[in-house]
Amino acid sequence: MKKYYFGAIALAMMLFAACGDDGDEDSGTLYDTDITVSLNDFYSSYNYNDTRHDINVTDDYRTFHSEHDLYIQTRVLFYNSNGVLVDSLIKYSTNLNELNISKGLPEGRYTVVTTLTFADKTSGDDASWWWLADKQKLSTAKMNVRNRFSKWCIMSYDASVVNVVSGQKTTIRLNPRPVGALGYIFLQNFQYKSESTYGTVADNGIRALCLYARNVAVSYRLDPSTSNHYIYLDDAGSSSWYFLSDRMEPSDFDSSWTYFKTNLYDYFYILSPNPEIFFGYVPKGSSSFTGYGQKNVTISSGNTYLAYWDYFEVGNPYFGVANNNQWHTYSQARAAEPGQHYSVIDESTPRAYRFSMFK
Repeated sequence: MKKYYFGAIALAMMLFAACGDDGDEDSGTLYDTDITVSLNDFYSSYNYNDTRHDINVTDDYRTFHSEHDLYIQTRVLFYNSNGVLVDSLIKYSTNLNELNISKGLPEGRYTVVTTLTFADKTSGDDASWWWLADKQKLSTAKMNVRNRFSKWCIMSYDASVVNVVSGQKTTIRLNPRPVGALGYIFLQNFQYKSESTYGTVADNGIRALCLYARNVAVSYRLDPSTSNHYIYLDDAGSSSWYFLSDRMEPSDFDSSWTYFKTNLYDYFYILSPNPEIFFGYVPKGSSSFTGYGQKNVTISSGNTYLAYWDYFEVGNPYFGVANNNQWHTYSQARAAEPGQHYSVIDESTPRAYRFSMFK
C-alpha cells in the first residue's frame, strides 16, 4: 500500500512541474482584465482622392459595411511569459467605435497582440483578407496576405506587454496602426497608338499592363520584439519580377475586348517597406514585359501611393506619395522610348474583385 502512496505523490509532483513549464502564470484564479481596442486609425490615413478624374479612393472605406457587406475583424491574442498562446478572441464591427472587452486572465506577464483587417463575417474567419498562421507561439505567429491586389487588403497592428496582478483589475489599451500602404494605379492613353491619333481608339499591340516588383513581402510577424517583421517572396533572379499590382488584360474588363479601349485604374496593397518597382506592358505574342521606371522606393505605412503611367510619356512613369500634381498635358506627339524585356513570376493568386474602369 505504501508504494502506491509514494507513487501518487511522485505523479502529482511531475504534473505540477509540467504545468510550471508553461510560464509563471497561475492557472487557477482568473483576474478581471479590461481591454480597449481603438479602431480609429484603421483606414483614416488613406484619405487621397483623385480630383482630376473624380475618383474618391476613400468612399468605399466609408461605406464598407452598408455597401460592401464587409466587417472590421478585430483579433486579440494573449501570449504568456514563455511566448505560448493561452487565449484569443475575435470581434466584428460595422463602424470605427472603440471595442471594450472584458477578459479573465491568470496572474502573470502577457504579450497582448491585436490586428485589424477587413472580413466577410457571414463566411467565417476564412473570409478575412488576412489569415493567421503558426499562432501557438509568439515567435512564429504571423499574418499572411490572402489577396493583396485590392484596397480591402489593409491591416493595422499593435502589441503591448502587461502584468496581471493578483487581486487587481488590469486595464489594457491597444491602438493598432497601419502596417503597409495602399497603392492606387492609373493607366492613361493605352487605348491609342500614339499622341497624334489621340481620340481614336485602336489596337497598339499591348496585351497586359502591370506594376511589377522585387522585395515583395507577403507576411507580417506578430512578435513585437522581432528585428524584422516582414517575410518576403523568394528572389528568383535579377530578370524575374512579381506582380505588385494585379496584371490587367483587356478581357478582364470585357470578354469581347482584345485590346484596351479606355483609361484604367485599380488598387493594391504594399506590405514591403523597401520594394523595387518596375512599370511594364506585355506586347502581343510575348511572354515577357517591356519595362520602364525601374527604381527602389521607400514605403511609409498608412500612406496612399500613386502609380501613374501615361502611354504618351511611356518612359516617365510616376510612383510616389499620391497627389494631384502628376497628371500630364500635351503639346506635341512623343515617340515611345525603348525598354528592356523581363520575365514574370506567376503567383496564381486568386482575384477577388475585377478592376475598376474609367472612361
